[in-house]
Amino acid sequence: MNSDQLVSWKLVLLGRQIRHQRNLFVRHLDLTSEQADALRYFADHPQSTITDFKARQQITHQTARLIVKRLVDRQLLELTSNPNDGRSKFVGFTPAGLEKCQQLDTHIKHTSQKLFTGFTLTEQQQLLAMLARIGQNLERN
Repeated sequence: MNSDQLVSWKLVLLGRQIRHQRNLFVRHLDLTSEQADALRYFADHPQSTITDFKARQQITHQTARLIVKRLVDRQLLELTSNPNDGRSKFVGFTPAGLEKCQQLDTHIKHTSQKLFTGFTLTEQQQLLAMLARIGQNLERN
């Protein structure tokens, strides 16, 4: 295995470990990983629609609608009319949804602290820049 392949493999393994830890935590919150992703998305993008979520997650509209519907049914999200487009609705949080989102934020913070133990701020910024370049390379190729 050459060094490029080794780095790629290490990134895959690290991604799996992080995803596994996240999945264990979201199960504890009685969420699926897709539902947790939706809560994070709508927290980071207020006044967004299901279509916005679909585009960002690169999933079908039907899948996005089903994820949001289940979160609405569980009273974690709510839909409000979009005054600019009668066909779409904005997705927002209920108080229970905000609480779940805060729990997710706490978990993300703890995971980040674990990941970067022993790293300086400069090292963290360098890694972030390298990961951004890797992401750009993937998008181009």
